[in-house]
Amino acid sequence: MAQGPGQHQGYGVPASAPPPNAPLFQDTSGLTQFPPPPSMAAAQHLINNPMVSAAAVQYGSEFAQQGQAYVNKGINRLLAITNLKTYFAVDTSYVLKKLSLLLFPYTHRNWMVGYGESGRTSPKDDINAPDLYIPVMGLVTFVLLNGVVLGTQSRFTPEALGVAGSSLLAWLAAEVLLLWLCLYLLAVTSQLRWLDIISFCGYKYVSMIVSVGLSLVGGSTVYYCALGYTALAITYFMVYSYLQLHYEPNSLPLCYRSRV
Repeated sequence: MAQGPGQHQGYGVPASAPPPNAPLFQDTSGLTQFPPPPSMAAAQHLINNPMVSAAAVQYGSEFAQQGQAYVNKGINRLLAITNLKTYFAVDTSYVLKKLSLLLFPYTHRNWMVGYGESGRTSPKDDINAPDLYIPVMGLVTFVLLNGVVLGTQSRFTPEALGVAGSSLLAWLAAEVLLLWLCLYLLAVTSQLRWLDIISFCGYKYVSMIVSVGLSLVGGSTVYYCALGYTALAITYFMVYSYLQLHYEPNSLPLCYRSRV
């Protein structure tokens, strides 16, 4: 059955033909209009705004401060590395003299640490300067000696060396932190540094090596005798070494001035 032009055909869509000259797509170019770019006068006005200038100056100042802090941090790290190398600047002559001083400190007279143009002199040029070579080598040697003692007792295992080394490092860290905390709480001002405290705390390994080494030869009696002597020697050494780093030469107590 035929349908008229005003009737619907198929799915309710009206059958109407578009005008013959109608465009296929609607022109929408005029619907969205972007604002014109700001003129140079507006940009200059924004720059001359006092609030904008103040914000830019503040931001630049903060950026410069952050950069300066970063550079200072890098310089401090470099100085720390340089100071650490100074503590290992030793030679054979210094090591032999320092070991003799640790075991026989009673005849030593001059305990003052020397200073040059660049600061404290290196250990190889001054026997009184603290170093880290002897403490590090002393710790390693004592761990190996502990393995020898366990071997003579048929109790040696590879894990025992690791346990001994870890225990020594833990006790050393606790000792250093305790001494630093005591100096801080007592408000003691001295020339001691962190590395100085580690160095002085590590010198005791020399006494421990001597005592344990003699015990392998002479037994427990020789061990206790050697332990008592080396304990007194390292105490004497520590007292005078600490005093020369803590006090000025003219402010030392009278009982110590003759030896400094």
